[in-house]
Amino acid sequence: MSGLLTGLKAHLWQRISAIYLLLYFPLAAWYLNQHSFATLQAFKQAVLAGEFWMITLLALLLILVHAWVGMRDILIDYLPRKIVLVGLSVLGLGLMLVLLNLLYLTLSLIQN
Repeated sequence: MSGLLTGLKAHLWQRISAIYLLLYFPLAAWYLNQHSFATLQAFKQAVLAGEFWMITLLALLLILVHAWVGMRDILIDYLPRKIVLVGLSVLGLGLMLVLLNLLYLTLSLIQN
């Protein structure tokens, strides 16, 4: 299967996203623990304050990359080639819809 994302590149992206997420989740837990959230508005202000929202958006994108590479490798390793092509197309479309939804959500939170 030839494509832009070879096995070595996919492995590199999987490791980069894993390391980032390993560092992000404890930081996010500590950051959110420092704030008391009486209302949803207070939560939005704390999450969107400073650079934290950019760090979180990058984490969400890397979760999608991590999921894409993992599911891609599972499909390639365990399914016949025709099913893999269809499966990867459906999975890619689904992840793109999730990404668009996350971008819309982010923009709507920033504007409010």
